[in-house]
Amino acid sequence: MSLIAALMSLAATATLAGADARQEPTPQQSPVAEVEDVEVRARRLEPQIQSFLDEVAAPPRGRGLARWDRSICVGVANMSGRYAQFMIDRIATAAVNVGLDIEAPGCRPDIMIIAAANGRELATILVNDNPNGFRPSRSNTDMGQAALDRFKNTDAPVRWWHVSLPVSADTGDVAVHIDGEEPPVIAVRSASRLRSNIRDDLARVMIIVDVSKTGQINFGALSDYVAMVALAQVQADADTHDYDSVLNLFSATDKPTGMTQWDRDYLASLYTASRDRARPSQQARDIVRGMVGERDTRQQAQDDQP
Repeated sequence: MSLIAALMSLAATATLAGADARQEPTPQQSPVAEVEDVEVRARRLEPQIQSFLDEVAAPPRGRGLARWDRSICVGVANMSGRYAQFMIDRIATAAVNVGLDIEAPGCRPDIMIIAAANGRELATILVNDNPNGFRPSRSNTDMGQAALDRFKNTDAPVRWWHVSLPVSADTGDVAVHIDGEEPPVIAVRSASRLRSNIRDDLARVMIIVDVSKTGQINFGALSDYVAMVALAQVQADADTHDYDSVLNLFSATDKPTGMTQWDRDYLASLYTASRDRARPSQQARDIVRGMVGERDTRQQAQDDQP
């Protein structure tokens, strides 16, 4: 299906109206496990998963990967109503599957998706009109000025910009100085090599779909691609050709038809990993172990079937 034929040049913004999103049941692990097989699979998978994480993860310098805290609100603009709702529903399904709630209709979007005939022009206008919205602090909230320049000038069919905030792990209060505001005061409960008083939350995501560059892309696959970059901090120029991922949508000859099991496992691991690790490397190990566990549990369930 052609995306260009699906989009209107100008349509009212559609906000998240909910989705018939059903979480897939988690296979029950058999009480009898072949420990040796699990260990072999883990040894083989861990380096591959770590390489994927190294390639894809895009947190601000010195920070851990951020994720949405409890809920999301999605807005879609410049897209006909039924296609906007379809994309919203696909994002909602992915969000519910990782444990997020969906805000009620009329909510203020923190994930904003805009279809445009000229993505570069729109990105430049948006950034120039509200620079503090894209970089609310000069440290710890985004990928920096060079990355913002690439966001404006890239020729990619889809571009995105994440803003994350270091917050108190106990209260959720912002723990970084926002331009134009008073510096925050955060209570420190205790010192630990494993746990931090600060976690990283996603605050907002801007995604621009350049319909002049998408070509003949399946709209369902495009919606899942957008869902992936809406829920996780993904490097804009990540090379994922070695992995079975929807992120290969615009580079692979044999294009994915939607979010893959690898993608779902990655998101599940990101959203179950400890959020207050003292160092990003500790969080990364949690994500790798979680992804190995997701795949081993599923494999064991398949092996146990008669």
